This record gives sequence, structure tokens and C-alpha cells, in this order.
Amino acid sequence: MNTPLLQLENIRLELENFSLLDVSLDLLPGEVHVIMGENRSGKSLLMQVISGIVPPDSGKISLNGLEIKSKAHKASYGDILYIRQDADIMPNLTIAENMFFNNLPYKNNLMKQIDYDRLNYTCQLLINELKLPFSIHDKVSSLGLAQRQFIEFCRAYISNARVIILDEPFASLTIYERQLLHSVVRKIQAKGTGIFYITHRLEDVFLLGNRISIIRRGRVLATKAVADCTEEEIIKLMSGQYLKDRYPKIDKQIGKIILSIKNLCFEDKLENISFDLHKGEILGITGLAGSGRSLLTSCLFGATRNVKGTFQINGVPVKIHDPYTAIANGIALIPENRITDSIFGYMNIQDNVSVSALKRFANSLMINSSIMMDAVRNYIDKLNISLHQENSILNYSGGDQQKAVFAKWMLSRAKIFILDEPTRGLDIASKIDIYNYINDLIKKDVGILFISSDIEEILGICDRVAVLSDRTFVCDVPTKNITAEKILELATKEA
Repeated sequence: MNTPLLQLENIRLELENFSLLDVSLDLLPGEVHVIMGENRSGKSLLMQVISGIVPPDSGKISLNGLEIKSKAHKASYGDILYIRQDADIMPNLTIAENMFFNNLPYKNNLMKQIDYDRLNYTCQLLINELKLPFSIHDKVSSLGLAQRQFIEFCRAYISNARVIILDEPFASLTIYERQLLHSVVRKIQAKGTGIFYITHRLEDVFLLGNRISIIRRGRVLATKAVADCTEEEIIKLMSGQYLKDRYPKIDKQIGKIILSIKNLCFEDKLENISFDLHKGEILGITGLAGSGRSLLTSCLFGATRNVKGTFQINGVPVKIHDPYTAIANGIALIPENRITDSIFGYMNIQDNVSVSALKRFANSLMINSSIMMDAVRNYIDKLNISLHQENSILNYSGGDQQKAVFAKWMLSRAKIFILDEPTRGLDIASKIDIYNYINDLIKKDVGILFISSDIEEILGICDRVAVLSDRTFVCDVPTKNITAEKILELATKEA
């Protein structure tokens, strides 16, 4: 039997609102050990303990058979690399500098003068080897979240770490892109590196996993070989129930055109984008990383300047110069990265929900706080957000943060919702909650643009799908008339 590379014995950590309770786990060399659980189950907190960010109250952690004492925790964990869900990229540095940040080549070691020729050459070799979809000349600040995740994967691949933690690594990637990065995971595994792999995607469990551990409410419920598990068993262990319909969808008559876009163009990145969105309709938009999915949302919301094309809302021409104008015209945006682009981390969850609807509750002199907070609490209850005493919304789970963003725009009574990867990083139960909230919006004649890299999700929840490739839409058809294979073929087709 293999000797564990990393071993946790009876780890306990008690916080004000959550506890890890007697967690015991191990990781073998060259193993992909999948960690699954609902949001708020303790997965990320456990990974912070493993990586030395948070010391445990009690228990024993051993690396390569040697116990690590808490005082030496961080110093001893140069052998552990933690790749978080939200890519930890430095936008002011180049792609090459980000990839090799911990291993920069120097012309002069004493003066720490970087050898950029060697750095760029080595980076280009790596990009060619892994067949990654960008150039070293691209600016990091211009990359989407999916492309930034590619850079994080490169850091893991070239690292000398013995243990790598991947937290939702494929949350916003298409099937094609996941296949590409699956190969990177296998190459890391082939080096004898142990991998803790946090995911909500059942497909990835059976493609990559050797063993799986299910965590619920701070406890490890079970650790089993993936070969001995079924999807239904995993779902029941995570949530305590079987979830039969993963894509709940209602039948509704599609109404009149609410949003019409003609010949939208932006620089050399988007070209002749045209579509109509109807009341009570969900239009899915998908494409590969770098295809311009998130850029399109910014153009539609007025967050990008110098956009060409014509916009009509309810048949009336409008000019969306900035987000304020978009909001005034009833457009809401739930962006791909809620942490940096959607929530106010220094505010509590109630203030985050109310911030977009202040004008609704204001008269000429002041805001009626009492009525506003009653409305906020109503939406918090409706969306089943678990309130606790923490002041900052950052202390809430990803699922509750995303629900709060939905509540914010629902409270504003927006009529056009642009949803960019709205279920990224959420567990199965939370995803179903989000789909049900979308159905509630559809009942109120809201039109929804649903941007997702998950083709199965697009086919399951949307009425139509538009595929973004080579800077424009290459198809716009009812989802019942297209297959996942055809969508992937269109998305990867070169001009």
C-alpha cells in the first residue's frame, strides 16, 4: 500500500459560525482526490488549513511522514500550491511574469535583473507544449476569467510542489477547454504530485478522480474509490436527498421583442453581432475562452466605450453609454466574477441587496429605510439566503453571495437580465435554486441573456442558443434544434 503523501488526523477548527469537526483525510502520490460538498460544507476552509492559511485548533497534519507543527506551518508548506477558484493573477504583469513569478530567470542573480528573452522563450515553449489559447504578447488585464485560469494551471504544471489544491478549476470553461486542461491535470499527476480537486461537476469526478471524499457541515461523511460510486449516491451524500431534475424549466408563451441589437461591433474583437430577445425568453450565449462572451456583456451594459451598433428596448432606440444608462433602461448585469465586479465586500448582505434600488424607496428628501428593509428581508427570505452575524458579505458562501446579487437586481425591478456564468462555482442544489429564480423572472416577462460555458446547462435551461466564434454569432437557433456536439463544432470552427 502506498504511503500517504499528506495526512490529516482529527483536524478541528471552531469559528463563530462554523466548525471543522474531526476531519481525517489522506492524499497519495500521483492521486487525484476529489473533494465534494454543498456550499458552506467546509471544503475551502479545509483547504486553507491544509495550505497553512488558517491553523487548526487541534489535530495532526503530516507531510511526507513528518508532522508539521503549527508555528512552522506556512514555512513548511512550500511543497503545497493552492490554486483558488478566482484566479490570483497580477494584471500589471505580463503572462510570462505571472506564469513564472516564483521562478523568474535572472541575468544577474545578485541584482535580480530579469532575463526577459529567456523568460518569454520559455513561456512560449510552455504555451506550445500545452496548446494554450493565447499569446505571450496578450495583456493579462485583457484576459477573461477562463483565460486567467489557464495561467494558474501553468503555474501548477511547472511548480515543484508535491501537493496541489485545485479549487473549482473548470468552473467557467467549455467542454473543449476542460478537455485541454484535463490533459494538464494528468501530466501533473504523472509527476507523482498529489492533487486535492474541489469540484461541483460530477463529470469531472469520473473523468479524473481516483478517490472522492464528501464533506457536509464540517464533517467527512465518506471516502470511497470513484470506481465504486454512482452519480445518484454522490448527490445524496452531498445534499441528503436525490435531485431528479437538474434543469427545471417552465413552459411559457414567448412575448414581444424587448431588446434588439443590430450590428454591434467593438474594435477587432466583436463584429456584426445581431439578435433579438423576447419577453419571457432565455437566450443562451456560449463560446470558447477568449471568444468575447464577457466582453459582449460589458458592451451591452455600457461598461465598454466606443461600441458601435444600434440598440432598441421595447421598439424604442436607445444609446447605452454607461452602466447608469443601462440600469435606467431596466438592464441588469450579473457578471462572471462576482467578487471583483458585483458585490461590495465592506458592506453587509442587506446593504448589498438594497444598493441598486435606493431610488425606488426615496422621496425628495430621504430614503424610507423601514419600507426598504422590509422589501430587502422579503427577497432574502424568498431566495433562501442564510443570514448570520457576519458584517461583510465576503464571509458568506459563494451560493449566498450569488443569491444576494440576484436579489439586488430583482429588487430593482429590472426587465432585461444579462447573466454571465451565473452558476459558476456553485453546488448542484444552489444551481437548481438559481434556475428556479430564473423561472420566477420569466413568469414576470423578463428577458434573459444567459452566458455560459456549460453547453449542457445551455441546452437544459435556455429557449435559444447563439454560438460566439470568430468575433460574431455563427448560429442562433432554438435549443431543441441543436445538439451539444454541433455547438462544440461551431465554437471550435476556425474562420
